[in-house]
Amino acid sequence: MTRNKLLILFFASLIPLIFYFIPTPPGLTYEGKMMLAILLFAAVLFVSEALPLGISGLLVMILPPILGVFPSGEVFSFFGNEAVFFLIGAFILAAGVQKSGLHARFAAFVLKVFGNSPGRFILGVLLMGSTLSFFMSEHAVVALLLPIVGFSIAAVEKGSNFGKASMIALTYGCTAGSVATLMGGARNPYTVAFLYENFGIHVSFLQWVIMALPVTLLMIPLLWLIITRVHPPESVEFSTELPSRGKMGRKEWEMLAVILITIFLLLTMHGWGIAVAVIIGAVLIFLLDIASWRDVEKTLPWGVVLLYGGAMTLGRGLQITGASEWLAGNIVAVFGSNPNLILLVLIVVTIMMTEIMSHAAAVALMLPIGTGIAVASGLSVLQIAMAIALAGGFGYALLVGTPGNLITYSTGYFRQRDIMKTGILADAVGAIIVYVFATVVWNAMGVL
Repeated sequence: MTRNKLLILFFASLIPLIFYFIPTPPGLTYEGKMMLAILLFAAVLFVSEALPLGISGLLVMILPPILGVFPSGEVFSFFGNEAVFFLIGAFILAAGVQKSGLHARFAAFVLKVFGNSPGRFILGVLLMGSTLSFFMSEHAVVALLLPIVGFSIAAVEKGSNFGKASMIALTYGCTAGSVATLMGGARNPYTVAFLYENFGIHVSFLQWVIMALPVTLLMIPLLWLIITRVHPPESVEFSTELPSRGKMGRKEWEMLAVILITIFLLLTMHGWGIAVAVIIGAVLIFLLDIASWRDVEKTLPWGVVLLYGGAMTLGRGLQITGASEWLAGNIVAVFGSNPNLILLVLIVVTIMMTEIMSHAAAVALMLPIGTGIAVASGLSVLQIAMAIALAGGFGYALLVGTPGNLITYSTGYFRQRDIMKTGILADAVGAIIVYVFATVVWNAMGVL
């Protein structure tokens, strides 16, 4: 561990110690005060990544028992909820898609349809990444599609606008698609679990899609306009003639059937719960011998699952102790009780946080605060939570905003300033879209 990381860890550790000795503020219990300390402790670790995020999640889980906030049995029970198993099942499905090669066939089809011109190719890349991210973790989709996009533009110079636009479109498409369904990213099922555990609000797979998918569908053409205007692609020679894969093989057909069965169960068998439906799909992968457990182990990011445990502990702890409501009351006192202003501030702050830290971590930090503000100001808890969850799916401007940004950056086709030019505009457009949906569209749709 580097010296800087050791210093960060040392100062983060001082936060709970300082809070332990300072007087408890009026209106707050000792337990609430210490949960605020854990919130700050988690924020420092999540932003700095002084420790791997999974380890930070474990630390957040063990601090409440150590500080006398909750007994250990209660803390660890926070982790054992439906959304954790949904997340694991979704990662297993993603491993099956990768092993079967279904993603490569889909990508080849999209590029063949959209590959007639540089502009259409970039739109095809956006659509390809966003669609696959409905069912898989966004950075996994970027990693899977990178060789395919890279093959198509292999003859393109690294400094060309077409090369920049193609690679930026790949990561942007995956990011935009990741908010559309519960399988797109860990923050999505976390939001569902948080709402149910703390407020008894049940959000089904279909309800999430109804609220979130239109945001993605609107973002894709707008991202295409931003990318092609900021980096207008030249008329260059490129190839969409990927190596022929022949006819679809048995594993590809079986994997397609598993996906369709899983989606059907998610949309119809609401009484079973989202985890049951996805785990059935995961079991089918092994029954059909599409992938082995070793294949799953290579792709299942246990660090994300452990981070999720810390996030659940943080969220539940802040709610149960009343710390989130106390904090929200003080924030409302600063910004006033204007609900539209409060909502806009929460969206903008969440997007800013996604630029410097894990999206799941950003949503984990913002949800307790945002929903507490909703309770204190009379806003809809579902409205605030969904707005934060969707805003937490951005991170277009900085390389550290998403793993996908870093993965595509590694190809050498663009620099930090290139993605920042498009990213600042994309973040601003995204904030406006989420705000309009939260204040106007969802009400008009009758989903709040």
